[in-house]
Amino acid sequence: MNRTFLILGSVLLALGVASYVVSSYTSLIGGRTHSIIPLGGIGLAVLGALIAVGGVMMGKAGAKTGGQFKCAKCGAVFGSQTALDQHTKDKHGK
Repeated sequence: MNRTFLILGSVLLALGVASYVVSSYTSLIGGRTHSIIPLGGIGLAVLGALIAVGGVMMGKAGAKTGGQFKCAKCGAVFGSQTALDQHTKDKHGK
């Protein structure tokens, strides 16, 4: 989860909803029934929601390589210590 995108998306979502509510309310008070400003608030809210969802789905860089074991002699990477030990014994004679 990328916290920066999650926070940015949440802020944009809140600003979009607030913009929509305020512009809808002022257009009702002013007597205008057709205004394009509420559509901008909806667009901002949708953009914020998409960024927030992307932030939740996105992983941190290098998170997939955690828990891997690397051979000191040849640089081969293994998913467990047992596999690394077997490789070391088979390939490097220890």
